Amino acid sequence: MRCSKAAEQLQLYIDKRLPLEKMRLLELHLSQCNSCQQALFCFEKIDQALCHMEMVAEPADLTSHIMRRVAHSVQQNEEVHPYVLFQPSLTEWLAALLLATITTLGIILGQPSLRATLPIANGHDAFSYLCINLWNNLMSLNSATLMLAFWIVGTILGVWITLLVAGSEMRALWLKAMISRLPVW
Repeated sequence: MRCSKAAEQLQLYIDKRLPLEKMRLLELHLSQCNSCQQALFCFEKIDQALCHMEMVAEPADLTSHIMRRVAHSVQQNEEVHPYVLFQPSLTEWLAALLLATITTLGIILGQPSLRATLPIANGHDAFSYLCINLWNNLMSLNSATLMLAFWIVGTILGVWITLLVAGSEMRALWLKAMISRLPVW
């Protein structure tokens, strides 16, 4: 008999629920195998400890008390947080604000009529001069290079926003997966 088969039958042996022929085979294996003898010893110790354990009487109203508390907690959660999925954190609000600001600045700088009406985006101050030069340099690039740059930035922003919204457990799993795939030198 193999040790794995013997390990499956040890509890039945202790409970005296093993047929006689299997009991004889198990006893033969136990007489030759020290590791299975140790496992049997541990099971017997646990069995003796359980036999000497005092029973604790449960209160008569335990089930109704538990059910009442479960119903109360479910009702309380529904009343307090009906829209649990839409509760953005501070970092999510800041990310949304940053993206909205970048989008607004892009629209303003792309429209000459809007740019002329604003005092900071008319090309006469350092910030607007920097933004207009950056925009003109981007537009002078090869379109394939520009699309690649936008794709890379969009992918990084998408991953970042997804990780912000996903929650701490998903971020931890993602970080663990990324670290496991990094090359080790």
